[in-house]
Amino acid sequence: MEKENVINKIRKLLKLQFNAEKIGSQGEAFQAAKMVRKLLMEYNLSMGDIGNEEEKAKVQMTESDDMTVNDRYGNRWKRSLLGVIARNNLCSLYTRTYNNKMFIIGAEENVVVVKEFYEYLLKVFHRLVIERYNESANELMVQGRRYTEQGKQKFFCSYLEGVPYGLQENYDSMKPTSEETALVVCHQSMIDEYIQQSQYRMDNHKKRVRTHHVMGEAFEQGQEDGRKVNLNKQLNNKKEGQLKIDF
Repeated sequence: MEKENVINKIRKLLKLQFNAEKIGSQGEAFQAAKMVRKLLMEYNLSMGDIGNEEEKAKVQMTESDDMTVNDRYGNRWKRSLLGVIARNNLCSLYTRTYNNKMFIIGAEENVVVVKEFYEYLLKVFHRLVIERYNESANELMVQGRRYTEQGKQKFFCSYLEGVPYGLQENYDSMKPTSEETALVVCHQSMIDEYIQQSQYRMDNHKKRVRTHHVMGEAFEQGQEDGRKVNLNKQLNNKKEGQLKIDF
């Protein structure tokens, strides 16, 4: 009974924090968040314990189809891109240990959002990298120079590897509310439970990646284009089954 009372108190504090943030009362929001953390630690609770059980029961965890990491310009950028989109849409990215294919786990509606946005951004940045390369190649031509085939490949790889970094900065610029933060933790607890019940062997995508030399200018161009994606319209203005992304 005491635990239930504490959970109800935490829910009220979260609501108070959320409303305080909405009206710009940062001091009140900070104090409410501080009390939430104190109660969580004191009673050994997690945000997953705070979620409304009835609402949690309505959320069905699912996984996407397997997706390949292979790409003609290197496979690391595709894994990073999908990971960024998944993390910021209440999903997690994993890799099958037996075929090295990647897939995402999350609530069904979130998996659809992630997959559609990811597939569209693949097309967007495969097109943009060609445009950025041609612009750079033309500038070199004016100077009487040109890219070698190896240099061209390096430009493409560097640009695409910069994209996920810019995209994450884009997401970071949108400060989450307390309710959104609680939702992230709650969904992650459900994803962890789904993983435990799964019979599949898989690895979390957070692996140590070997560093390598990139072409700085190309990387920065990709990073900048990643920052410019209009995240508020990632699933709006659909036309003939495709997404429109504003830059």
